[in-house]
This record gives sequence, structure tokens and C-alpha cells, in this order.
Amino acid sequence: MAEAAAAAAAVLWALLCLRWFDVAAPMRPAVLGAVPPFLLSAALVAAVLVMIGARRRRQPHPRGLDTGLLLVVLLSVLFRLPMAGQGGAGYVTADGALSGLMALDVRDGHEHAVFVPHVPYSGSLKAHLTAPLAARLDPARAFALVSVLFYGAFAAAVYRLASDATGSAMVALSAGLYVAFSSAFVTRYSLSNDGNYVEVLALGTWALVLALRFAQDPAGRVCRAFAIGLLVGLAFWCHILAVIPAAAVAVFLVLESPPSALRALPAAALGFAVGDLPGLLWNVANRWESFAYLLPGAVTGEGSAGATMGWPAKAAALLTDHMVVLLGYDFGYPRAIDRVLRLLALVALAALAFGVVEAARKARGEAGRAWRLLLVLMAVNGTVALLALPYIAGNPRYLLFLMAAVPILLAGALRSRPGRIVLAVLVAVNALASLAQSVPTIASDRQWRALVGRMEAEGVRWCYTDFYLATKVNFLSGGAVTCSAKLGPTTTEYFFRFRERVEAAPEAAFIAVNQTSADKLARRLDRLGVTYERADLMKPLLFRLSRKVDPAELFPDRDFPLR
Repeated sequence: MAEAAAAAAAVLWALLCLRWFDVAAPMRPAVLGAVPPFLLSAALVAAVLVMIGARRRRQPHPRGLDTGLLLVVLLSVLFRLPMAGQGGAGYVTADGALSGLMALDVRDGHEHAVFVPHVPYSGSLKAHLTAPLAARLDPARAFALVSVLFYGAFAAAVYRLASDATGSAMVALSAGLYVAFSSAFVTRYSLSNDGNYVEVLALGTWALVLALRFAQDPAGRVCRAFAIGLLVGLAFWCHILAVIPAAAVAVFLVLESPPSALRALPAAALGFAVGDLPGLLWNVANRWESFAYLLPGAVTGEGSAGATMGWPAKAAALLTDHMVVLLGYDFGYPRAIDRVLRLLALVALAALAFGVVEAARKARGEAGRAWRLLLVLMAVNGTVALLALPYIAGNPRYLLFLMAAVPILLAGALRSRPGRIVLAVLVAVNALASLAQSVPTIASDRQWRALVGRMEAEGVRWCYTDFYLATKVNFLSGGAVTCSAKLGPTTTEYFFRFRERVEAAPEAAFIAVNQTSADKLARRLDRLGVTYERADLMKPLLFRLSRKVDPAELFPDRDFPLR
């Protein structure tokens, strides 16, 4: 029954992808076009529920309620819910707002995209999950809530991995609490919707859990291989950096048993194809552009210094900058607090180093299988970050996937009574730093909402501004205001329709990036004899112009590229 339900679910998912996503329209059979998507969705959910029920009935000793896991998930979610509710608009970044705009398109029935336009490695899974919530909730809060739920799934996976790895409920709980009350940087990424990292953390870590069970238990390996491929495929659709946990799983399984890994390859490949089916459909129609980003040097980042750094200098920077931030250091505090945060982060780094040594010591024989998995993940993520990804000072986002292993290694290294005290201090300081970070973010939420609310109240429907403002205004207004990034200084557009709409509009306001820029705009408008009103909000707003003025008229010597 379970296998039949799983096969039915896979077929229904394939049919739903063909029916739903716009890119699949040329491949869609005419008869399928007549089937309402909600019927396919309901049938898919029913098949998944039947599969889960059948598998539970098949287990001779099904797991009972794990109170430790439940506690970790609840704390992870409840700790972040007030931040999501009060600071959703502050936590969302300009890049995160691009996915938010996809969610609004799904909600309003405008478009069913697979990827962010012109970013064929940033998928729309979370946008699709957000869309029905955004029909009832504020879009920014809905988006943050979905991120928090993914983070809860990640916390559950770390707890389960720690439990399977160590057999110790105390170590699993300690690791789970470190995830629940994570460093300020990790907390920010668990809420910010930036880069779809939290989805990859959740899906990739559960793939690691299944990889460990695959290696430990020969029974049911085909099903586990399919499930691993499915999780990796979904993660790969979300973001191409899912290649990191995918590579860790592959390397681990090959090292454990090359013949078993080879036999599992067809099932894993099928699972990957099912999970990443939206991405594969898009790539069939677009010359496999997503996979070009796997080539060396394809990933770049703003503020990156990695291209000019030698490997030894970059490795040192990853250790002394990125790892310190990942483990608890945060910026912007007075000197005394800054030093305390840096000291505690260095203590955590030292404990992690001890944990790695201990894991290497235990990583022999069957009992050391789980420790080998954690070490492989650490090595893969570190190597990819060092050799293939840019170094961005103060931003260890490319090391986030280490958080599947770091809490377990820390909890194992600090399992003694004095060690547990140290870990408790680290967890408490992480929680305080995350709460302290939320204060300006919640204030930013209010400022963003005031800006958008004032624009709507003043009847502003179109505007020119910068990319980092345009995407957030478009998202936070829910489509009530349409902004183009043509004013700049960053004129990048991902949704070209926004520039087209503002260009065709009868009027357009300006949002300046700062006071200096606003003063410059005002002087140029004065020289043109254009009158206007000005509101100095979070960002200066120049509106009710006596006539429409294009940025090209204000800055005739500049170019205004879309990309």
C-alpha cells in the first residue's frame, strides 16, 4: 500500500507541475489543461497521507511522541514568532522581496513561476507555500512565518540527527536548544527570506538524517534512496547551493559502501527528478541555464574579496571572520559588549575545534558512522566555500549549512557538567543577541510600513527609485504601488514589467536613497521648473510633481540598464 501510494503521489506531482507552471504550457497535454489544479493538489495530499499512514502501520514498533524533539521545534518556532509578527517587513531583504513578489503573483493568479526571473537558481517553493497565507495575512508576515516553519523543520532534523548519531537524549536536546536559540546571524537568516537558505537547511538536513539511516540499516534502502533524492531535488529547486548537502550525502554513502551507493543511484536519481521537476521543466525550455551556475566562478557576490584573495588568506578569513559570526559574534555594539560577544564566539570556535577532534577520534568502525557523516559535511561545505564561492566580509551565508553539524559537535564536546554550563551560556547569549537584533529590525518594520502607507495615503501609485527600495515597496504594498529601479544608483530590474508600467504611467514619484540624493533631485527638478511636494520619511519621498519627469531627463549622461 505504501509503495502504491508513493507511486501515485509521484505521478500526481508530475501532473500538477505540468498543469500548474507556466513554463510547462507547451508540454501540457490538452486533456490535462481541463483538470482544475486544486483537484490534483487534493489528490496529491491524499496520496501522501495514505503513504504515511501505511508506513506507520507497517512499523513493528512505531516511534512514540518524542518530547525532546517537540520541545526543540516549539522553542524554535515560538522564539521567532514575535519577531516575524512585529518585524516581518524589517527582516525581508530586497532579494527576499523578489520571492515575495512571486508569492503575490501566485496569490493573485498572475503568474506561476518556477524561479525568480533571471535568477534560475532561486526557486519558488516558499513563494507557493506563502501565497495562500498571504491571502489572509500581511504578505511580509506570511513570508516570515513560512520561513519560521521551515526553520522548525530544520531544528527537528538536527535533533533527530544528533539523537541517531550519539544515542544520547541529553546531547540531542542540547544540540536542539543551540539551534532553537541560534546566533544572531542564523536567527536573521531564519526570518529574512534571503536566498532560500532556510529551505535548503531543512530539506538538506533531513536528507542527511536519511543518509545515516540508509548506511545503518540495509532494510528499505531503495525507499530511503528515493526519499533522499526527493529531498535533495526539492532543495535544489529552492537554491543551487543545495549541491553542498547533496555532495556531502553522496561522498558519505560512497565512502561507507561503494556497491550500496551504486545500487541506490537509480532510486536516488528518480527521487531527485521528482523533487526538482519544476526546475527540470524550466531547464528543458531554457537550455539548462540553471546548471551553468555549477561551473567554477559562476557564483559571485557583492562586496566579494574572494576573487583577489589567495587560498591561505581566504581560509584564514573564513575561520576568523565567518566562523566567528556564525557562532555568535554580531556587529554594532559598544566596545565592552562587542568584546564579550567576540570572546564567547571564540570560546564556541575552540569548543567546535575540540568537537571536530573528538569526532575524528570516534569516527572508526560502525559506531563512528554518524561522526564520519558530520565530518564529511564540514569538509564539503568548507571546501566549496573556500574554492568555489565568494568571500563576503561579515556574511557567512555560504557556511550556513555547517549548522547541521555544528550544534551536534558542540553538544558532544561540551557534554560534561562544566561543558554544559558553557553551552548554556552560549545559548543564553545567542538568545539575547537575537532579541537585541530584533529591536532595530522591528523599528525598521514600522518605518517601512509608514513609508508605504504614506505613499498609498497620498495617492502615489507609481514611482522611480533604487533596486533595494523598489522591490520592497512593490512587495510590502501588495501591488498597490508600482516602483521601478530606474532612478538608481542600482537600476537592476528582475521583473521587467515594473519598469514598463512606470514608464507607461501618467505620473511617477521619486524615492531617494538618502537626504543627499533627495537634495540633488530637488535641485534638478527646480532647474526644470517642476514643482513637487516632499516628505522626509524613512527615505525621502518627492511626489505630486507638476509633470512626469523621467530619470533620463534628470541625468542625461547616465545609462539605465535593466540588468
